[in-house]
Amino acid sequence: MYIGTDTGLSRLTHGHIYNYPETLQWPGPFFEDSQGSVWMGDFGNFTSASTLCRVGKEHLTCFGTKDGFDCMNGTSLMSEHAGSIWVGSKEGICHWQQDKQPVNFPLPYLSGPNMANNWVDALTSDGKGTLWAGIPIEGPGYGLLAFTGDRWQSYVTPELDGTSLPVTSLLCDRSSSLWIGTRSKGLYKMNAGKLDRFDTADGLSGNTINGIFQDREGNLWVVTDRGLDAFRDLPVVSYTTREGLSDDQAIAIAASDDGTVWVGTKGSLVLFRGQTFSTITPANGLPTSGVHYLFHDSRNQLWVAGGQQLYLYKDSHFVPVLDQNSADIGYVVYMTEDSKHKLWVSAQDRKTGKDSLLHIDATHVVERYRSLGAMGAQGLNAIASDQNGGLWAGGYKHGLFRFHDGNFERVAAGGFDGPVVEMAGDPDGAIWIVTKQEGMLRYKDNKARSLTSRSGLPCDSGFDIVNDHVGHHWLYMACGIVKIDDSELAHWWSDPAYYVQTTVFGLLEGAQPRRSETSPVATPDGRIWSVDRSAVQVIDPKHLPHNDTPPPVHIERIGVDHKEYPVGRDIRFPVSPHEVEIDYSALSFVVPEEVRFRYQLVGYDNAWTDSGTRRQAFYNDLGPGHNTFRVMACNNDGVWNQQGTTISFMIPPAWYQTAWFKFLCVIFAATLAYTLYQFRIRQYAAMLKARFDERIEERTRLARDLHDTLLQTIQGSKMVADNALERPSDAAHMHKALDLVSTWLERATLEGRAALNSLRSSTVDTNDLAAAFRHAAEDCRIGSTIQVSHILTGTSSDMHPIVRDEIYRIGYEAINNACVHSGGSLVTVELTYNHNVQLKIRDNGKGIEEKTLQSGKTGHFGLEGMRERADRIGAKLLVRTAPNDGTEVTLLVPGSVVFKTYRPTKRSQLLKLFAIGQDSTQHNGSGGGAHN
Repeated sequence: MYIGTDTGLSRLTHGHIYNYPETLQWPGPFFEDSQGSVWMGDFGNFTSASTLCRVGKEHLTCFGTKDGFDCMNGTSLMSEHAGSIWVGSKEGICHWQQDKQPVNFPLPYLSGPNMANNWVDALTSDGKGTLWAGIPIEGPGYGLLAFTGDRWQSYVTPELDGTSLPVTSLLCDRSSSLWIGTRSKGLYKMNAGKLDRFDTADGLSGNTINGIFQDREGNLWVVTDRGLDAFRDLPVVSYTTREGLSDDQAIAIAASDDGTVWVGTKGSLVLFRGQTFSTITPANGLPTSGVHYLFHDSRNQLWVAGGQQLYLYKDSHFVPVLDQNSADIGYVVYMTEDSKHKLWVSAQDRKTGKDSLLHIDATHVVERYRSLGAMGAQGLNAIASDQNGGLWAGGYKHGLFRFHDGNFERVAAGGFDGPVVEMAGDPDGAIWIVTKQEGMLRYKDNKARSLTSRSGLPCDSGFDIVNDHVGHHWLYMACGIVKIDDSELAHWWSDPAYYVQTTVFGLLEGAQPRRSETSPVATPDGRIWSVDRSAVQVIDPKHLPHNDTPPPVHIERIGVDHKEYPVGRDIRFPVSPHEVEIDYSALSFVVPEEVRFRYQLVGYDNAWTDSGTRRQAFYNDLGPGHNTFRVMACNNDGVWNQQGTTISFMIPPAWYQTAWFKFLCVIFAATLAYTLYQFRIRQYAAMLKARFDERIEERTRLARDLHDTLLQTIQGSKMVADNALERPSDAAHMHKALDLVSTWLERATLEGRAALNSLRSSTVDTNDLAAAFRHAAEDCRIGSTIQVSHILTGTSSDMHPIVRDEIYRIGYEAINNACVHSGGSLVTVELTYNHNVQLKIRDNGKGIEEKTLQSGKTGHFGLEGMRERADRIGAKLLVRTAPNDGTEVTLLVPGSVVFKTYRPTKRSQLLKLFAIGQDSTQHNGSGGGAHN
């Protein structure tokens, strides 16, 4: 960007300013030639140094009087082709050409009196060889000048007197129209000899024009003394009183075969032919005070309705249509022709409010149907031709009907029963029904479907529908004029779920659709005309303006956690951002409200996000890393800038998101897994060792039992037998020996059975410790007179087999020790089931010596084995003993260990603590309640 100030020239590039070293005062104006070079005048210089300057990268190359210029300074610049520059100044107009001497065209009028502040303000070329200049003074030699080949002179034609325009600005647009800005006289447009003028009465912000510019999209921008105005081509053009319409209440419209458009207004009949309006009023022949309905038939006849009367306009005369009794036919509501070109009229008697259907031949009513039959008392709001004969009729309040052979019959069009606003037929025999709030209903072959906003329409309230017969339907709706391709309608008709693609022309495109008395009409050139009760509107489907310029996209702002960051390169966000907002825009000024966007954060969004017209993107809790945000936009006609723009930013990781932290986590997880693995292996090894130790202990105990009982009995028996064999002749001695051997062998049998039972006894099958302990007591009483008492409290639950068997082995050992070694007469076995399992075995014998209780009896391992078993299952083993006061062995096994299903209560936990505390007060030895 080049900036001229009172001290010189500066250039702004990517946020950096460069000041040119040359001394200038108010440099400018500027322009860029076809080769990309930038040129400027020196507006504030009144010396001979710099009439025209080429702007370089670091310096200026200037041309002045020393180079042959008569112009002292450049106040306006223009180039009609490469290598040619025209310079306007106070002295006149000078022409510079590459490698040639300047050609000077002095304007003597500018050097006259009172011309101190006037010069050539504007220069332009129309691209066809005509050069134009403007001077902001009225009078001969001033105003608008044209170059005729060898000199500049005032432009004066019958259409335009250039000397009457104080010209301040000039521009030839892309359509070769010349725009002329003036001082205090507004803006003029000249095209093909036609002149248009715009001033504040037409909406211009001011009447003094300071500048005119056309952007790359074709918009024309006008700077006035009071504001900025924009001009652009609209798809929908309006004709009002400014263009020649007689009044601002256009109610009805019709079109003739020759292209003439007829407009009915509140006080006249207007015909538009070519580019001019002609008006027929009551003063020059219109037989009615106003026109509310127009109809052009297939015979090229125009029918005009006003008040209670209908007229045929023929040969510039109005012929009234009379009823059979020469009376007025009534207020015309609708007119149409059937398939046989009969003319039908829906009319209402305004005095009675009753509707009738009339058949008109020439200028007479030949049939009148006063009773509408199945339609009831409602009005006949719309009628249309039925290709199968007769008419379609739409009720003012509800329903679709068919009129045939003088009768009305109800048609169940898909259940539709609402008011009919308008009807129109298609060439394939289908009928379109326009509704108030239910969109457009299409009925064909007893099949009806509604085209609504759910199907792709922008709204549901309609006024009319027109088939242009070149591949489109035009829907006049409350939200605008909607264009739909026939291929889209065919797709929707075959697939009701299909979402049709439409083009909507709304207020921003010039459309102002409203309900009118007559439907839009098409002229032979394809243009569609309509009225909106105030103006005439026309749309040309063949020449719709189209914006082919994709809009440039710009990222305007980046905000992170409510803090703004500069838009540029190498943007670095804070750690762990919670909210990221990116604002973007696109430069399209045709209809900025219809610019649409889509964006994508690469690597985060899987696809493009269609944001519509919204100009912000929001992201929450983005992770660390480099990110690229892309955004593209399309203009009002759907032309996308596929390249769009991008911006990159980096989010640094938090300490817990860094690579080294993740690596440490992996190492820690691996170490933990290895530790758990080793711990589990050790557990299995300990379990295997415990099982092996148990087997060895069982073998040791079995060997001990066999040695202490069975083997000693057998050895004694052998000795008795050997003694008997020494005196075989002594019968008495032999008999006594055999009797003793028999007794001892019986004892050996019982001892062997007891040993086997101690090995085979298990509670796995019965899950009943009480029964197992009874069997153990019976075994120990063999050869003994001791008594055993059993006490059972509670009910057993399902127990873990290993823990259960360990309890049994401990109890068996304690019972056996009491029977064999206590010397008492009574053993009590008490088993209690509650939240835990408690086993108590008491005897009334001689007790255990302190030494034996602490270290066990030499060569015996019963007490030590009981303690090891208790430790293995996490149980508590307590031994209380006193001399001559017996021994009590208590085993307390936690319920969480022994029971498969365990749900302790708070009370049970307190009782458990209390019980443990109570037991711990007793003398707790480390051996079993026996002497071994």
